[in-house]
Amino acid sequence: MADHLGIPDEELLMPLVLAGGVAKMISRVIHIAGASGGCQAEIGSSAAMAAAAVTELLGGTPEACAHAAALALQNTLGLVCDPVGGFVEVPCVMRNGFYAVHAVSAASMALAGIRSVIPPDEVVLAMAGIGRLLPLELKETGLGGLADTPTGRRLAEEALKKT
Repeated sequence: MADHLGIPDEELLMPLVLAGGVAKMISRVIHIAGASGGCQAEIGSSAAMAAAAVTELLGGTPEACAHAAALALQNTLGLVCDPVGGFVEVPCVMRNGFYAVHAVSAASMALAGIRSVIPPDEVVLAMAGIGRLLPLELKETGLGGLADTPTGRRLAEEALKKT
């Protein structure tokens, strides 16, 4: 985003510190890993971090940054972690790309004055609760979701044969 807008590296410090702070706050409630809370915990957290950072980078208020994070995170709720064959190529790489766009959209909304109806801290608590309710098969085990499709199982078998 900074490169696209021609923002110098020197202006990235505070947005990056803010992104780290968002991660720290979420990790106090739930581990930021697909194994503990599904992809919502992993990709959702990174989308929230990016949304807050982009909002800060573009001059948003602290309140707007918090709401950008909440808007991004709430749109990942329930996202399962289902790596095909246990590898991050499918669907993780593509999900990260799609949720980077969500982060920018959340930042744009927050900068326009849109606020999360559910307060940011409650969005994190909801994500943690959903993560605890997800069955083990949907938490980075490669046993459910896309990993458990016929093609997903075939690709996992092929990958095992190569090792």
